[in-house]
Amino acid sequence: MLVTGMPTETDAVIHSPLNVNPFDVVMKDSPNPGPYFDSQTPLNVTAQQGKTAYLHCQVRHLGNKTVSWVRHRDLHILTVGRYTYITDQRFQAYHLADTDDWTLQVRYAQPRDAGIYECQVSTEPKMSLLIMLNVVVPKSTIQFGPELHVKTGSTITLQCVITESPEPPVFIFWYHENQVLNYNPPRRTILVESINSDTTVSKLLITNAQLSDSGNFTCSPSNANPTSVIVHVLNGEKPAAMQHGKLAAGSDCCSSDAVVYLVASLAYVAWIICDFVL
Repeated sequence: MLVTGMPTETDAVIHSPLNVNPFDVVMKDSPNPGPYFDSQTPLNVTAQQGKTAYLHCQVRHLGNKTVSWVRHRDLHILTVGRYTYITDQRFQAYHLADTDDWTLQVRYAQPRDAGIYECQVSTEPKMSLLIMLNVVVPKSTIQFGPELHVKTGSTITLQCVITESPEPPVFIFWYHENQVLNYNPPRRTILVESINSDTTVSKLLITNAQLSDSGNFTCSPSNANPTSVIVHVLNGEKPAAMQHGKLAAGSDCCSSDAVVYLVASLAYVAWIICDFVL
């Protein structure tokens, strides 16, 4: 079996995501068409970190030719036909008999796997189709963090937003001081909703806030790092007013001490002068 290398300047290369019409180089309407790439082949693939990425290459009228996959960043030949030529077992060729689809499977996709992959057909000149793999890492944040102040009796509303997640998280756990929170109406409610194709929101609502509700709250999605917020339930002044009161009192105290010190210093200087004159 001939393992083809990278295309040369004389090869017929279909640059996918660079050219506007990457499939125009193939004469599909000729009486005896040779291999050509299906124009519906996805040229940009996005996978979530830890999930399996599938890069499809649909080749019509392949005949006795061979399909190979090459990783562009290091020119490593990954697969030829159904055979894999890389020690990284996450990469595998996948093809169903009597179909035109030759798939490169990348299991447990990582950010380092992102880049251009080349589907190559062993024609003369060689044909190549470039496909871009994007690997996204879901992120989670709690709005209004890292600290939140509420009054006793009010409602605590914590909103955890998971973004860059093509697949929604399997679960989202909420913790209060390392203790998992269960759905416990009417005082505690947990809601989950999908905002768009890659964003999920989980809301934790706690009504009639008590002092015991103070502490660390953590949102832990199945597909992203946990994120936390510190909740302070206050029975009295707002934190800004309390801090301002302390600062004001301190400022008055400091000002009084300064005045006393200044008066004493002036009196001492006057006594020295008088003693020197006399």
